[in-house]
Amino acid sequence: MSKTQLLMLGADVCCADGECGELSSLVVSPARDAVTHLVVKQARGQAPGRLVPFGLVDTEPEGSDGGRIRLGCTMTEFGTLDPAEATYLYPGNDEYQVRPGGSTAAGPDYAPPGVMGAPGLPSQPGDKQEFTVDIVPDQLPGEAEVPHGQHAHATDRDIGHVQGIAVDPDTGLVTSVLLRTGHLWSHKAVLVPRSAVAEVDAAGFHLNISAQQVHGLPRADAG
Repeated sequence: MSKTQLLMLGADVCCADGECGELSSLVVSPARDAVTHLVVKQARGQAPGRLVPFGLVDTEPEGSDGGRIRLGCTMTEFGTLDPAEATYLYPGNDEYQVRPGGSTAAGPDYAPPGVMGAPGLPSQPGDKQEFTVDIVPDQLPGEAEVPHGQHAHATDRDIGHVQGIAVDPDTGLVTSVLLRTGHLWSHKAVLVPRSAVAEVDAAGFHLNISAQQVHGLPRADAG
């Protein structure tokens, strides 16, 4: 049986020749029930996050590395991967303008800045304001993005937040989901088996077990 690998959201990610950022979200294929990509937010503020195919994850790192995720590519190769974000200027040509080095899309298909929670309009006429958006749904239609802290719901109530996903390192198949349950002053991490996850949607992970059953699971090893 293959050893399980935990992909911890928020973990540091490094290439073969340097640090490249942190794991901001995971992309799961509902049809395959497997993690297909990692979304890595780069440490350099001006660089967009990148979509990393699961096949680039080093599944046999040497020794314990404190949860760090290693990729089997160089920093240069990492920089050529598809972007997970696009940065726009408002106002620009035809209302939106892509910042050089960002996505080549014409503009996001939703409310302009200042509407329904989007960033506010520039304060002075002629000013341009940058804003960055997640383009993973456009890049990988039909797949589900799992961000850090996504809600998990037991059959009877909200039970906690997703901290990571454990997978078969050879196939990317999901084996369990790491949840943080309880309150700030009294909480624990548990691994919920894949068989207990009934559905994943925009509201989060929906389990087919009760809150009591979740709390009855053994505490996950912090290591």
